[in-house]
Amino acid sequence: MSIGYQGFEQVGVEGFVGLLNHLCIGIEDIDHKGDWVKLLLDTAQSPKGAQHLPHPYWEPLVELVVSYPWLLEGGSSYNPQTIVSLESGKEWDKLECWVGIVWMVWPPGCGKTTEEDLQHITLLLVHQQPSAIQKLGQWMERWSKRSSKGIPEAFQQICKQVHPNPAEQEVL
Repeated sequence: MSIGYQGFEQVGVEGFVGLLNHLCIGIEDIDHKGDWVKLLLDTAQSPKGAQHLPHPYWEPLVELVVSYPWLLEGGSSYNPQTIVSLESGKEWDKLECWVGIVWMVWPPGCGKTTEEDLQHITLLLVHQQPSAIQKLGQWMERWSKRSSKGIPEAFQQICKQVHPNPAEQEVL
């Protein structure tokens, strides 16, 4: 991946994120949504990306994944270090977005993503931010409709575990 004439790693995540912030670039300003999604995914998964990518870019990234799921077919591979970085930094809002992305882009059994690990981090997140299960559920429902893929059974199990009474579930 390159930015201008330099490789992404040469420019550095801080430089790239600084440029985004300086130019006030938003997702609505980008014509090629697929490139934008891949660039933000690569940024979030780079060694310093999770730390430096500001929260205002995380939810739009989720929205792009929900709205254009086909853009990521055969795309980026999953890096578990992003979850570790966000969890250790207690960046729960970013982690909420990232967990949603992982469920949609790299569901359990896909590459390095295990069902146990994803369920564990999702339950940890819900413990820290109880409202996260509703937001994740809404994203998953919209993604499922757009992608014509079913919501992973493991995610549905978490929803049942968090809200055992079906009347309490807003989504799913």
